[in-house]
Amino acid sequence: MLDAVLLVLREVLEAALFISILLALCRKLALPVAWVWPAVLCGLLGSWLLSHYAAAIGEAFEGSGQERVNALLYLLAIGCFVLIDIVLVRDWRLALQQPGDAPARAAPLLCTLFGLIVAASMAREGSEVWIYLSAFVGQRDALLGALMGGLIGAGLGVSIGVLVYYLFSFQPRRWFLPLYLLLAALVAGGLSMQFAKQLMQMGWLDSGNAVWDSGWLVDERGWFGQFLHAAFGYDANPDLTQVLCYLAVLILISVGGALRWWRHGLSQKDLRT
Repeated sequence: MLDAVLLVLREVLEAALFISILLALCRKLALPVAWVWPAVLCGLLGSWLLSHYAAAIGEAFEGSGQERVNALLYLLAIGCFVLIDIVLVRDWRLALQQPGDAPARAAPLLCTLFGLIVAASMAREGSEVWIYLSAFVGQRDALLGALMGGLIGAGLGVSIGVLVYYLFSFQPRRWFLPLYLLLAALVAGGLSMQFAKQLMQMGWLDSGNAVWDSGWLVDERGWFGQFLHAAFGYDANPDLTQVLCYLAVLILISVGGALRWWRHGLSQKDLRT
């Protein structure tokens, strides 16, 4: 049962954190939340399909099918987080002064990106839960224990997500959006490290020695390490390629946000003149 608790908690935690942070963002910016349930349903359906056809997917592309699917889902989430940061960075001052005005024009795009992030996360992580539970089919007692442990793990993950939601929701308005932009950049960077790991497993990128070992400080298999892994893609022994991908995403967000801010400043000057 303990194995089921830890596995389901690890898989549920990422989606729970993403949903809680994005819902808090919607609340602060007066954005609609109707995207949540379609995203959750698509994520659940996607996770079941990935688990149901796991064998066929794994054998595809000379045995690298699963890594390719995971890489695509990681890339989708990374792209969405990058676009959200770039869209919001221009309007954050006006959005904090007049919630709903600045992001209203981009609301359809933002809600679509929110939904894609949640659906991709749930599909990728949820498939692992389905595969784990399917191993106990036909073993009544073992399946019951796995289900009970899974419910406990899911409950813990959702509880952490609710806690994070309220922590973000009660942040002062002037600090919330800059804090979100920073966290989203770190999350996208963490996802890029996992994306790079999938490419290395496929042989598309070279792997080398670990750049550092922070396991003595935060054990990746511990509770806090699992939380950091789910939220920010924490890796105690990252490869140089992973670190470079992380930095590349941060640079992309920074440059894209700066250009959008600069262009907005020029347009405002043109309007005043």
